[in-house]
Order: sequence, then C-alpha cells, then structure tokens
Amino acid sequence: MLLEKYLAIMNNSLMLITIGNFLSYLLHPMVISSLTFWAIIYHTALTIVNPNLIFLLSFFFSTMLPIITVLYLKNKGLISDLDASNKEERLLPMAFSALFFLIGFIILRKINAPMIIQGTMFCSLINTILVWLITKHWKISIHTLSISSSITIFWLLGYNYIFPMLILLMLTVTARVITNSHTYLQSVIGIAVGIISTYTQLTLLFI
Repeated sequence: MLLEKYLAIMNNSLMLITIGNFLSYLLHPMVISSLTFWAIIYHTALTIVNPNLIFLLSFFFSTMLPIITVLYLKNKGLISDLDASNKEERLLPMAFSALFFLIGFIILRKINAPMIIQGTMFCSLINTILVWLITKHWKISIHTLSISSSITIFWLLGYNYIFPMLILLMLTVTARVITNSHTYLQSVIGIAVGIISTYTQLTLLFI
C-alpha cells in the first residue's frame, strides 16, 4: 500500500512538472513578445502604415535574433540549457537581447512606427537591463515579468480584461514554481517589476 501511494504521488508530481514545462514553453518570454507585437499591430484599433514591415522588424529584433543567440550559446556550451536555468548563465543572453532591443527600437523610431510599438520595444530594452542588474544578485522570473509587462501594455490600450489577465498570471506563476524554476517570491517580484517598470515607461515617454 505504501509503495502504491508513493508511486501515485511520484506520477502526479511528474505529471505536474510536465504540465509546468509545457506552460513554461507556451508562455515563454519570446513567445509572449511575438504575440504582443502581433496583437498590437493586427488586432487593435491602431491605424498602422506598413504593418507587415513593422511586425517583421519587431519579430526579428525581439524574438528571432534572441532565439538564434541562445541556440548559438547552447551549441558553444556557454549555457547549459535553452532556458538558461543557471542564474549566472542568463547574463550573456540578456546582454545580447538588450542590444537587439536597442537596435530594434532605433529602427522603429527611424521609420516612425506608432509610439506604442516603439514603447513596447523600449520597455523590452529597459526591462531586460533591469533583469540583468537584478540577476547579478538574485534570480528573478523573466517569464512572469514578461507576461505582466504585456498585460500592462494592453491595459493601457484599454483592453482591461481582468479575469483572463489574472488567469494568465496565475498559470505563469504556477508553471515556474512547480517546475522548480523559481520560487513563489521570485515569480511575484517578476510580476511587480514588469507592471511598475512598463507602466512608468509607457505613461511617461510614449502615451
């Protein structure tokens, strides 16, 4: 009986970890970044000239280049896994990502992309720098920071769907905690930093 209970607990734990890993990939910051730009450009009331060009530029600098960089660093053995689970290993990919966000922001500004698109790229830059500084001393959740930042952007655009937004935040926190990627505190602090930083930048500089 004890063995059966132990196996049942282990099976449940493995199932939870599998679900957590699936949610972590589904809600990965790079996925969220792409979806955020896509939704703003194609599914809001904004009138955008050359939306396809703006999306391709946003996708290239916010998602494609960071993915290529992570794959390269993994191939060179500079990070142990694609999620850069080790705190120290996260610094180099984030430094490259910050550079890509900066270049993306400059280009979007040069072509006069809508301010909210520029602001979204700028927030990605500043939030990445903030996470880099924090990560040097403490492991903060980039997943929860990313999702809370995107939620803040849509909130400021008038899409105030509180219940779905809370569900997304809860799913992200749960996924990071049950996979032992982050503690509850690291996840919650990620949410707080994402909301405060993004709201402050957008309201002061872009909206």
